[in-house]
Amino acid sequence: METPLQNIHKSWKDFLSWKMLFLNLGPVFLGVLFWGVILFHFGGNMVRIIEGFLPTSWDHYAHTNGLLPAMFLLAIKMFTYVLLLLSVLMLSLIGNLFISLFYTPVVICYLHSHDYTNLPLENFGDFMGCIQHFLKQFAYLCMFLVVCAPLYFIPIIGVFVSLIPHYFFFKNTISFDIGSSIYNQETYREVLRDYKVPHHKISIMAYLFSLIPIFNFFATLLQTIILARFFLDIKAQKSNVSQI
Repeated sequence: METPLQNIHKSWKDFLSWKMLFLNLGPVFLGVLFWGVILFHFGGNMVRIIEGFLPTSWDHYAHTNGLLPAMFLLAIKMFTYVLLLLSVLMLSLIGNLFISLFYTPVVICYLHSHDYTNLPLENFGDFMGCIQHFLKQFAYLCMFLVVCAPLYFIPIIGVFVSLIPHYFFFKNTISFDIGSSIYNQETYREVLRDYKVPHHKISIMAYLFSLIPIFNFFATLLQTIILARFFLDIKAQKSNVSQI
C-alpha cells in the first residue's frame, strides 16, 4: 500500500492531467464567481455582523483615545477579518464538496482506467443516497458550530474548535461518496473500521489543501483523487490477498 506522500505525489500528477483540469473548470468558475459577488456586495456587512458578536466592552475600549486602544482596535479588525476568511473557507469547502458529488464517479473511472484496470468495482446506494448523507453530515456540522459558537471568539482556540467539525464533515462526506462507488456496503464498513488510523492520516493531509486561500477553490478535485486512490489501493491490496 502506498504511503500518504506517494499517494499525494501520484494524485498531483493526475490532478494536472488535461482531463482533470478540464473537469475542474466548472466548479472553480462557479466558486470564484459566487464568492466574488458575495464578498464584493456584502463583505462590509459581513464584517459588521461578526463585530456585533464581540463583547461591547471591547468596542468601547477600542474607540477611546490613546495608543493602546488604537492598537487594540487594529487587533479587533484583524481578528474579524481572520474569522471572515475562515468562514469563507468553510463555506467554499461545503459548496465544493456538494459539487464534487456530481464528478466523483468520473474521477473514479479515470483512475480505474489508468492504474486499476483489473480491479473489479462495486457500489451501493445511489446519487440520492449521497445527497442524503451530505445533508445529514451538514446538519451535524451546523449543530456543532452553533453549540460551540461562544468559543470562536477566543483567539487561536476558536480557530481550532471551528476546524475540527469542519474536518469531520469533509472526511465523512467525501469518503462516503467515494467508498459507495468502489465497495459494497459491508466491505466499506470493514475498511473504515480496519483502516481507521491510515484513513485519518490521509484525510488530514488532504484536508490541509482546503486551508490554502485561493487554491481551496481548486483543491476539492485533488482531495477527491487523493481519497479515491486511498480506497482503491486498499481494494487492490485486499484483492491480491484473496488471490493468494
